[in-house]
Amino acid sequence: MSNIAFRMSLITLAITSGAAYANTLVLDTVEVKEKNTIIADDAKIQNLRDLFANKTEVGVGGGSDSAQYLSIRSAGQNRVNLVVDNTETGTQLWYHQGRFQFDPVMMKNIRVDKGAGSASAGIGKTSGAIRAETVDAKDLLKEGNAFGARVGTTYNSNKGIRGNLSVYGHHQGLDVLATGSWVDNKNYKGGKGYINGVSKTNEAINTARQQANYLAKVGYDINENHHIGFSFRQEHYYGDSAERPEFAHWVSPGPIEDTQRTYNLNYTGTNLGFIRDLDANLFYIHLKDERLAYEQGQRNTNFIQGERVSQTHTKGANLNFTSPLFSEHLLKYGINLRNESVESQNQRRGSLKGESKKEYGLYLEAIWAIQKVTLTTGVRYDHFSLNTLGKPNSTKIHASEGKVNPSLNVIWDITSNLALKTKLNYASRSPALATANTITDNRANLAQVRGRRDVDSNLKPEQSRLAEVGFEWKHSGARLVASLFDEKVTNYYSGVTAPTITNLGNLRTRGYDAEASYEIAGLKIGVGASYSRATPEGFKLSGDVLDIVPKGRQWKTTLSYTFENPNLEIGYRGRYAEAKTFVITTRSGDERIRKAGYGVHDIYANLRLLKDDLSLDFAINNIGNKRYQSHSQRLHSHINPGRQYIIGANYRF
Repeated sequence: MSNIAFRMSLITLAITSGAAYANTLVLDTVEVKEKNTIIADDAKIQNLRDLFANKTEVGVGGGSDSAQYLSIRSAGQNRVNLVVDNTETGTQLWYHQGRFQFDPVMMKNIRVDKGAGSASAGIGKTSGAIRAETVDAKDLLKEGNAFGARVGTTYNSNKGIRGNLSVYGHHQGLDVLATGSWVDNKNYKGGKGYINGVSKTNEAINTARQQANYLAKVGYDINENHHIGFSFRQEHYYGDSAERPEFAHWVSPGPIEDTQRTYNLNYTGTNLGFIRDLDANLFYIHLKDERLAYEQGQRNTNFIQGERVSQTHTKGANLNFTSPLFSEHLLKYGINLRNESVESQNQRRGSLKGESKKEYGLYLEAIWAIQKVTLTTGVRYDHFSLNTLGKPNSTKIHASEGKVNPSLNVIWDITSNLALKTKLNYASRSPALATANTITDNRANLAQVRGRRDVDSNLKPEQSRLAEVGFEWKHSGARLVASLFDEKVTNYYSGVTAPTITNLGNLRTRGYDAEASYEIAGLKIGVGASYSRATPEGFKLSGDVLDIVPKGRQWKTTLSYTFENPNLEIGYRGRYAEAKTFVITTRSGDERIRKAGYGVHDIYANLRLLKDDLSLDFAINNIGNKRYQSHSQRLHSHINPGRQYIIGANYRF
């Protein structure tokens, strides 16, 4: 009976996730926070680096909040998807900065999907995804209250300050939430021995950034089976920054504003006849970048005159259905739609429409409960239609293609404590649009403009095949999870800066993830490791980490103890990376690169008072003041922060 219950819980989680698996027991999915916790309540989490600090398979680069490059295994940010409340965009403003604008204070939970997704994972899930869900009024309300508020603040020793305020309520089926947060981060200091090349101090220049972020949600329970909601989310980053934020010492600082606005209308329904569950949404995402206009050469960047304004537009819709299948099994099916476009304007080029793309996907997935086995079988069809600007007088500006992708996932509960798992997922993606800023990048002639690309007449869809096998063992407070994976990408696309969109060859990535933990009373001990090696076939690595990120083996160690009275948790986290040596191709030929290994240690404490309504946080990150660079960025990008003290508080009333 326990095995049946365990199996059915996996099926239920699969249904609610939008992926074949969606819990900590699964090979391709990792919860960032434990169940029944809300990320927004943790004042220590200030940015992406903090959020994923204890996930060995996720890397986040240094620099300001606008510069942080994110990677999953060996896949760079251009091959990773960010899905928030079932909305997403595959297009970015500028390839020299982090692709994701993201405020943890608005988030309830986050999952990490690793590698190619199953049939129900969505459009273009070839290399992994970050899936986040924003907070609702019901998540924050104290038990028995119809209305409430939460206020919080965080301060760090680099003179960075953050504040947030939320008000919310739920009454007679109507729930409303409004959240605002603001951030003022100064340049942080590098670790021991770091001296920058400009002011000759230990200050990491061009790492300051300000933010003003907002979230508004309203929902209504029509009855117990039907809910409709609307949300508006804005992330606004502003202040002086390097014109190319990823570089440590680029000489062209100036005011840069990046704004992302997301509008989302959603509906959920249950018990609709043959349809057991329906989850649908319509969304629009608008990104806007405002900065001074520069002329960009091969090695220099010079201000010309005026301002450049670049924008991206993404419109999308999702219809996801679940129906019972032969009473004991479940059927998932649906459609995903997405249209994207970019535009830019400045004084020299005028106003230009850039590349555009239309995509749709259809999927069918069945989850079979067969005694001790949970079997998931699926098939997905994705189609894209792409239009580019092309080089001057070129007619090679269009591509249209579709691809069928099957998926197979198996969980075998050998005993109530041991499960074996395997998967074989295929997924495809379309070429990413040229980043909006490159349409008007002001190079010497139009043929050099990186936003004007031709399309190879023989272009084929990029397809990823992920084969993975692993196990999970649990006994009392002990848990051991491990997996081996082999992912092959065929028809691998050229990067967003290449003059022609073409297939370069294949990419083979092999590696493993492993994690062990033990919990008894208030004591928790953990250790984890992740390794992935990406090997190009038919092309060579470059120094760019937008698509492929060579990493050394990543390790983590954790230790914490929670006291019952007072409700106090104290903890330690160790983050380690082994050195990595590899060869890249540069303008002058092949170059041997070495990313140094490092070990960084953090300590923290969380105290909850007043019936847990008041949460006080204290942390020291990088207590040894280690000088290091994340492997998730270029070799000559920003240094990571040195020792940093953090204090924060959240109060809910």
